[in-house]
Amino acid sequence: MSDRGQTFTLEAFVAAILLVATVGFALQAVAVSSNTASAGETELKSQHGGLAEGILNEAASNGSLRTTVLYWNESTEAFYNADSDGYYTSQLPPTPDGTAFGDALERTFGDRQVRYNVNLHYQDSAGDRQTQKLIESGTPNDDAVRVVETVTLYDDTVLVDENEDPTETSLADAEESFYAPNVSEEGPLYNVIRVEVVLWS
Repeated sequence: MSDRGQTFTLEAFVAAILLVATVGFALQAVAVSSNTASAGETELKSQHGGLAEGILNEAASNGSLRTTVLYWNESTEAFYNADSDGYYTSQLPPTPDGTAFGDALERTFGDRQVRYNVNLHYQDSAGDRQTQKLIESGTPNDDAVRVVETVTLYDDTVLVDENEDPTETSLADAEESFYAPNVSEEGPLYNVIRVEVVLWS
């Protein structure tokens, strides 16, 4: 009787150890597979977002972001050297056929195999938000990073030519052919452009 009791106790002890080991292994496997991937993806997204924010801030401070927003051919009503749809697919052409802002984006993300879109959001005359595509390289996934910078335009702001040099055409003069309308006919404000960079891998 004593031997049978010891056998049952030993079996129960071994079963308990196996059960605890199995649960521990399962928890560890779940933790490694999900948390490690999530941490890696979060770090990568944060890095891409930081780089894009840096590019936007630099472009805003040195004027190349404003130049890109105004890189508009009023006679064709499209961006200079754009594709048939009036915007760029995959990237802006390198300068001199593009802008310094486009060069900075491609220099930073082209070698990283990161896809990106650039959208220009503005208000129409009714106050609704509209979007002009600048760069369209695909459909972003749900984990895409979005970074935004604003450019304020005035009636006397002038368009730039193909070489990024100022022209004599103000937005007030080009209103009918420019993608964004004048939202303040009574004042000097023309429109506010929200430049959105969307990044994904």
